[in-house]
Amino acid sequence: MSAVLLAASGWGWAAYEHFVRVPIAENNARVAYALDLVDRFDDTPAHKAYIDLATEMKPWWEAIEDIQRRIQNAPDDDTRDALISERDASLITFVESHDLAPKVDLLIGSFDLFTRCLVASVCDEAAIERAISIDVKRIWRTFRPWVLHRRVTPPGDRSYGRDIEDLYFRFVG
Repeated sequence: MSAVLLAASGWGWAAYEHFVRVPIAENNARVAYALDLVDRFDDTPAHKAYIDLATEMKPWWEAIEDIQRRIQNAPDDDTRDALISERDASLITFVESHDLAPKVDLLIGSFDLFTRCLVASVCDEAAIERAISIDVKRIWRTFRPWVLHRRVTPPGDRSYGRDIEDLYFRFVG
């Protein structure tokens, strides 16, 4: 009887370790790694580019205020689509004419670390989402026309911006 009790308690402890302690420790490690990745991102050239772009894009934001109002008040989808195309084209022109492409490219490309971390299940998705989702949404919504432009403009990189796009749809969806 004591052998059965000893075996049962051993099995119970093993089950507890397997189903409770190990998953908690693994999750804590994923959260810690995610937060460390976010902290390290703050010290990168991509983060500096993000901060610089916030200032350097201000004239474009001011220039499109009228288009934005007209988009919101468009009487039909065709008019709205034409205005959106006009706004998108103005972004591409602004980025190119102000030599912002290197900073935008650096920023857009920097999100591969977060995607790889999530795909490999090394990072906690909820921690990553809480830390960067607002920035991902802002960056994707602002620079989506640039991403699409880069994908089709020769030499054309069909994978350009896929990581930030994937994060955007992961967090929005």
